[in-house]
Amino acid sequence: MDKIETNTVKPQLSISNEGVEYLILDLQEESLLDSKISDIEKYMTSNVGEDKTEDEKNELYKEAQVLWYNFVNSLKEAKYNFYLNRGEHKFLTDLILTKLEYDVNTVFFAIELTNTMGNMKDVKYTNDKDVFPFPVNATEITYIYHLISKHKVKGLTRDAYTFSKILLKIGEISKIFNYYEASSKNLSKDIQDWIVTFDKGVNFETAQASVLQPENEA
Repeated sequence: MDKIETNTVKPQLSISNEGVEYLILDLQEESLLDSKISDIEKYMTSNVGEDKTEDEKNELYKEAQVLWYNFVNSLKEAKYNFYLNRGEHKFLTDLILTKLEYDVNTVFFAIELTNTMGNMKDVKYTNDKDVFPFPVNATEITYIYHLISKHKVKGLTRDAYTFSKILLKIGEISKIFNYYEASSKNLSKDIQDWIVTFDKGVNFETAQASVLQPENEA
């Protein structure tokens, strides 16, 4: 049961600003996603297909799929904290709301961000140091990146540095989403491999161990 070759090392879940750590993914969201991964893994290791009827095997598979879809849906709905200071906030909102030109494709991305950008626009800063979190899901942050990625700044001006910081923050959110998305792909593959063991009369852990064993020891 070869695992999909993806990076499954959990990335940093916070960013540092002025010596203060800010969580990109709240502990509650992290706990929810991690628990759903654990539920799937526990379900597979505690259920075997040996001596089961075909109907019973089908039910085991269906339940594993339900657990997996629950995880995928939770990942789609998960919110990430997109932290912006006053300069970054002004640069991004001005860019998306007034400066960017939209074509037949990108205009729909922009429209999908109407609520998100509306919430951002309403925030009032009192100084340049404070940062505010703006909750975004993976789709919203992807749309933001898609819209601003083609923007160009001339020279190493303040705008250039502001633009780079926004892109880096988007990248930090993407790392976290990509980690969980990689986990979902691995789990989908594991479920399919787990089903194969039903016909072999072996449990999931034994099957994994046999595949992970070095070839010269096989």
